[in-house]
Amino acid sequence: MHKQYRTPVKQWTLDDVKLWSHIVFEEIDENGILHQCKGLEYIVQIGNIAIVDNHDRVLEFLPQGLPVIHIDQHTDLRPVGPDWVNVGNFLRYALDIWHIPEVKQINTEYTLLTFNFLTFQPFNYTLDIDLDFRAPEMSIEKYSQTIQKIKALISNAKIITIATSPYFLDQTLALKILKDILV
Repeated sequence: MHKQYRTPVKQWTLDDVKLWSHIVFEEIDENGILHQCKGLEYIVQIGNIAIVDNHDRVLEFLPQGLPVIHIDQHTDLRPVGPDWVNVGNFLRYALDIWHIPEVKQINTEYTLLTFNFLTFQPFNYTLDIDLDFRAPEMSIEKYSQTIQKIKALISNAKIITIATSPYFLDQTLALKILKDILV
C-alpha cells in the first residue's frame, strides 16, 4: 500500500530542483513498516527534460508512440492494479494503454556501458532515468564512464525524464547525481 503527494510542475532551471521538507511518498513494506519519503519541492521541467521525484509522474511527459530507453534498477513493468498506476507499474501502463511501442531496459552497469543506442534514430526515443540506478547497493564501479554514456543518450533523446526516487535513494545523493548527469 502506498500514498503519494502530487508535486506541482514548474518550468524552471536545474538550480530550482530542491528538496522539500514534506512527505511526498509513503509505503508500507512487506514487513508492515511505514516508510515516509521526502522528495522534491516541485517537478521541474527544463526544455525537453522533466525531473520528478516519484517515477510514475513520468507518464505526464511521455509522448505516445516513442520507444523508451529505461535506466533503472527496477523494471517498473509489474501488472497495473485496478485502482492506480504507481512507481512499480507505470511502464506496463505505458505499453498497454499509452501506445509506447517498446521499452529497452538497462538495469546494470554492464548493460549501460555496452548498450548500442545507435539502433535508435536520434531524437526518436524517450530516455527515462531513475537515479536509483546509482544507489550504493548497485555497486557502480565505473561512475564517470556511466555518466558519459548517459550524457550521450541524453544528447540524442527527444524527451528525457529523470526520477529522484525518494523511496530507494537518499535525495541529497540524488541531487548530486542529477547535477553530474546534466552539467
